[in-house]
Amino acid sequence: MSKIYVFSGLGVDRRVFNNIDFGDLDIAHVEWIDPEPEEPLVHYAQRIAANRIIPHSTLIGLSFGGMLSVEIAKLIPVDKIILIASAKTKNELPRGFLMKLLLRLRKFIPDRKLTSPNAIAD
Repeated sequence: MSKIYVFSGLGVDRRVFNNIDFGDLDIAHVEWIDPEPEEPLVHYAQRIAANRIIPHSTLIGLSFGGMLSVEIAKLIPVDKIILIASAKTKNELPRGFLMKLLLRLRKFIPDRKLTSPNAIAD
């Protein structure tokens, strides 16, 4: 049985998966790291994967975590990728989607605001 790495989306943390019973699977929730200024997604994926993701594992990604999973799979061999409410590439995003703006805004939002429970993500 291979290791399974789980990536949450932007603005949520591992608690989004609390109601999923993974049973006895070998699960690792991957924590977000701070992006560097003007960092391309491929470079961010390299930094996340470095010393964190072992080859021939399974990646599960929710929303932006799915896009990150696809980028990581381009860098190291993986057995499977499971995307949840995610696009595989930027070309699948709605035209005019403000991904770059969202990534830039992420730097200005304190982590505690993104991970503290609220009416939507509790």
